[in-house]
Amino acid sequence: MNIHSDRKNKFKKVLELHKSGKTKTEISNHLGVPRSTVHDWVTGRRRGTTVKTTIIEGSDEDGCPLNIITEEETVDTFPSPYISSRNEFQQEQLREFLENIHYVRYPAPTKSKAKMVANDVAMVIGDMHFGYECWNTLDIFFKCVEELKPSKIILNGDTVDLLAISRYTKDPRTGHSIQDEIVAYHKFLKIIHDITEPYQTEILETNGNHSGNGIEGRWWRYLATSNDIKQLLEIPKVAENLSYQKVFYPDESWSRVKLVEGNNGQKSIVELPGPMFVFHGEIVRKHGGFSARGNFEKYNASTITNHTHRQGSHYVTVPQLGSRPIKTIKNYENGCACQLNPEYVDGANWQNGFAIVNFHDNDTAVDLVTVENKSAIVNSLQKTIKI
Repeated sequence: MNIHSDRKNKFKKVLELHKSGKTKTEISNHLGVPRSTVHDWVTGRRRGTTVKTTIIEGSDEDGCPLNIITEEETVDTFPSPYISSRNEFQQEQLREFLENIHYVRYPAPTKSKAKMVANDVAMVIGDMHFGYECWNTLDIFFKCVEELKPSKIILNGDTVDLLAISRYTKDPRTGHSIQDEIVAYHKFLKIIHDITEPYQTEILETNGNHSGNGIEGRWWRYLATSNDIKQLLEIPKVAENLSYQKVFYPDESWSRVKLVEGNNGQKSIVELPGPMFVFHGEIVRKHGGFSARGNFEKYNASTITNHTHRQGSHYVTVPQLGSRPIKTIKNYENGCACQLNPEYVDGANWQNGFAIVNFHDNDTAVDLVTVENKSAIVNSLQKTIKI
């Protein structure tokens, strides 16, 4: 094998190993190729020179066959595996960033010596849109969690906003980054984990149209339209680092938050006794309660949804028919826990709040808590909580 064939084979192996997730140093040690050369081949930044031999069949002046052999120095054009609109330096920066995402670090909650039993209560809060979250609403929510000791907390979609990667025009004077949203979300999670550590509340998050791991969310919609990132996703380490859970959840052993994935085309959904179905929702009608009615008409089942940022309810009693007993179907819109006057909405008809769901066997009662002027009347606690 000549030196040029050997070089091309090593080049091919370098790209294969890099695509499989090996680091440049690992590839260099494995193949005996200098790391700087591995870097150049992976990024396509440097080109080597080889001798190109050309044979032209012809004849001399007497008509005898003659092969004309020419040699010229040429440039090997080994293409980068990450062909994109970015220049090579920017592409390498992007790859290095995606392979080395750093996470917000909080210490583990202090272990309680006394263990408690959680109550048959689920608390549902959504549309926090971290980056635009309302801490007055969240602080009242924390107080209710502390007193009610729920067995489940459901973060019902749109936990982070991801405005930075949205199609909307941003004001650079007041904007925030994805990292800012992660920091705020992790602060919220740390407080929840600290409060519920003695009774180990189950913490679940559903997909939303902003947050979550579904293609309907802003995260994967953005990644799906980026040619740079789509090609980088072929690298297993990058693909793992870009999952919603990896990027937005605490990378800590104490974290109990879990994303509810939709399976086989089904919604990301949490089912409570009743049955009561909790999911982010997609129906939006003009007034509070109208979207709740839309969910009844579409699903003919009891639901708690967010998405509209409004509060309201719609009840329908289905009469007895043959062996089917009389039944009341209850649908709720669950408000939001974000600011009511963000920069991208003018005069929004939104309400801050969350839901407390008391359940026993197949009976379920929902208490919609409305937060207004830093205050909330919480029927489940028979008290008013003020900030």
